[in-house]
Amino acid sequence: MVGMSDKEQIATLSQEVKLPCGRVLPNRLVKAAMEEMLSPGTGLPSDLDEALYEVWAEGGWGMVIAGNVQVSARHLGTPLDIVVPPSPVSPAALAAFSSWARSARPATSSSQPSPLILLQLNHPGRQSARILCGRGPYSPALAPSAVPLQTGTGPLARATSALAWGTPREMSLREIDDVVEQFVAGARLAHETGWDGVELHASHGYLLAQFMSPKVNRRTDDYGGSARKRLTLLFRIIDAIRLELPQEKGFCLGVKLNSSDYVEQDALDNVKWIAEHGGIDFIEISGGSYEHPALREAFFDAFSSRARWLVSTLPPSTLPSPAPLILLTGGFRSRTGICRALSTSTKSPPAADLAGLARPAAADPFLPLTLLAPTVPSALAHAPVYDALSGVRWLRWLLGWLTVVGPGLDVLYHTLLLRQIALQRVRDKRRFVALHGADAASERAPVAVVRSGAGQAAFPLSNFWVLGWRVWVAPVVPGWVVGMAGALLFAVAGKRWKTE
Repeated sequence: MVGMSDKEQIATLSQEVKLPCGRVLPNRLVKAAMEEMLSPGTGLPSDLDEALYEVWAEGGWGMVIAGNVQVSARHLGTPLDIVVPPSPVSPAALAAFSSWARSARPATSSSQPSPLILLQLNHPGRQSARILCGRGPYSPALAPSAVPLQTGTGPLARATSALAWGTPREMSLREIDDVVEQFVAGARLAHETGWDGVELHASHGYLLAQFMSPKVNRRTDDYGGSARKRLTLLFRIIDAIRLELPQEKGFCLGVKLNSSDYVEQDALDNVKWIAEHGGIDFIEISGGSYEHPALREAFFDAFSSRARWLVSTLPPSTLPSPAPLILLTGGFRSRTGICRALSTSTKSPPAADLAGLARPAAADPFLPLTLLAPTVPSALAHAPVYDALSGVRWLRWLLGWLTVVGPGLDVLYHTLLLRQIALQRVRDKRRFVALHGADAASERAPVAVVRSGAGQAAFPLSNFWVLGWRVWVAPVVPGWVVGMAGALLFAVAGKRWKTE
């Protein structure tokens, strides 16, 4: 890695990558899954979801993973989550997911290669709040064991946790069977509607991660009691999906794995056992949870290096399928930094096979075009620099007794960025139709926003409150209403000043 030229770095990132299922990524840059919250609460992808993925489709990514599609309508992470519809799937739901998949493909006239597109399937388990998340306030969330969520150590934090999440109910064997079928239904839906595969979310403290965690899983049956048995639910889901959608048929299946919820050896054992179990195309290294959100971008690089080395040492003859690739997500911002993880100057394997970018993809959806551009020197080939907590640090300080507040505000800022991208795209499409007529409505409108240069955002990176106004208030409150309210306020204030 040391001394790599710009040309060598670009060559490293632009390598095609073949997954065990036979699918080929045009390059090694992955738009990692994010909490997008663009659905209007219907559970189906909206025009804003499609608009956002149309932009990412033109961004030059090797793979695009759609984030946090919940497998159960009764157990949501947020009220705005997209949900796998119940069987039998209605024609409207099939059409919505099919249209969303098409939006993630570049237009036929585009010069960009088509990325691999995946749905990330999730179940929040005990991290599903008591209100507005699919259930009544007195219906508990599900978890492997009845271990309540704690988002702080003080009495106020404990009271807030009890009020917002309560104590989950330990899942019965029947409920575990239901969850397996729900994940299979999600994979089936993805296949039927044109997606290339799915990723199972076993990170960030959600249900699959809860089953794998000794802190939350205190069961003594087939689903707990040892590190290996805590993987039973994940393995059942993998096997059930592969029974319907075999790896040799080209359906991609990945796992987003928590690396920080247990001691490192347990996490490495999980990587080894998943590889030895077979049927998985890639393992994404991630971590953190509602209880320990600060761990999300720490520790991953070193752990990924060990995991990548471990997988490389497994004899291929002992594996039921080719070893999964390692996707490392978290903290990547520059061409040089990514190449450092994807290459090595020693005999040891690199830290990862693929590089995942989430927050940078919200700040600049076209970032790969910069990272892969021969005309952009490495000194300028990086994500935009911005402050996600500008304007809300006082709020983080005020509510610092809740561990989720700081990271939660950061996540919220990036959802505002995603909404900004989608709204701009919708406006571009409407202008396109206005100029070219209704017959052009089915055509992909070109991205009208012009990038302002290497390392510069294509969309404004504003203060938290300014961005919130721009994407939530301004689209629904006409400018003349704001102007009239301002004029009225000025008139009232002026009259008062005059009388005084």
